[in-house]
Amino acid sequence: MPKDLRRLIAVIVSILLLRIGLVSIYRYFEESGGFELFFTFRSIFLDPLNLPVTLSLTLLLGYAVNNIKWCNIHLATRILSRVVIVLLSSVVATSIASVKIGCEGFGVEWYSLLFTAALGNIIILLVFYVWLWFRSSRTYVSKVIAKNKRTQYQYAQLKRQLDPHFLFNSLSILDYLVQEKQTERASDYIKKLANIYRYLLKQEDYVTVELNKELDFVHLYTDVMRERFLDSFEVRLDIKEADLGKKVIPCALQILVENAFKHNAVGPTSKLVIEIYSEEGRVVVRNNINPKHTPSDSNGVGLKNLREQYNVLADKSIEVANDNKHFTVKIPLL
Repeated sequence: MPKDLRRLIAVIVSILLLRIGLVSIYRYFEESGGFELFFTFRSIFLDPLNLPVTLSLTLLLGYAVNNIKWCNIHLATRILSRVVIVLLSSVVATSIASVKIGCEGFGVEWYSLLFTAALGNIIILLVFYVWLWFRSSRTYVSKVIAKNKRTQYQYAQLKRQLDPHFLFNSLSILDYLVQEKQTERASDYIKKLANIYRYLLKQEDYVTVELNKELDFVHLYTDVMRERFLDSFEVRLDIKEADLGKKVIPCALQILVENAFKHNAVGPTSKLVIEIYSEEGRVVVRNNINPKHTPSDSNGVGLKNLREQYNVLADKSIEVANDNKHFTVKIPLL
């Protein structure tokens, strides 16, 4: 039997049993000389004094208990605290009603008033907690929507970080290949560029991507950079096989590899070595530092956006270290 159907049957049975129990109790009170249901209801919930006192006390106690941590740790403490609220409010309401109508305390009539008050307070608490649940659900949905929008915005920022610098340099290299009439290299270069932008478009609607796909993207990117820097850089990969199926944010590794090229001198006498490896649930991108004679004018937007994306999406942080010999960034695997 499906789980949802079992729950529905349980709710229906509970309502039927509750109805049978309530009818039996009221019949007992009436047969024992207690007040009728309408009279007890009118004395408590239609009385100009009793209604605001009962309603205010029940709601205030319900709100207070809802914000006390130890009252909500276990199911037993939750139930017990709510039972205490109902009993306390009901005793106060019953006392007010019994004084106004001249009812003796702790008799059958008094207990019929108490039962009606308890039933009414249970309904008040149920409505109050349904309202709290509805409000918290709307808040949660709003947070999820805002989180997704912010994540998509950050990803768009990462892509824009790639587009201007990378496209300008790529077109310059392509122009050189065309002028040198190296048609085969130019054609191969265009195909690699197309694959890079195809990857960007394909991942546009996703907030995470498998690590092995991101590594393929990095491979495409470094192949393109090879046309510009030839053998002046080296990429070393050492990823554990178990980590290849885990996920990262799209373009995360590419942004870090691009930063390595952007902030370091790359040439025959200053070889750039980029290491990409996994350890302890993180993927690490590490490169040696070869300072440029003319420092890059980058403002670190790519790394900043990457850090914010991980904070928003997974509530995790990236680690950045610079010991003047190596620049290291560790990214959580999701």
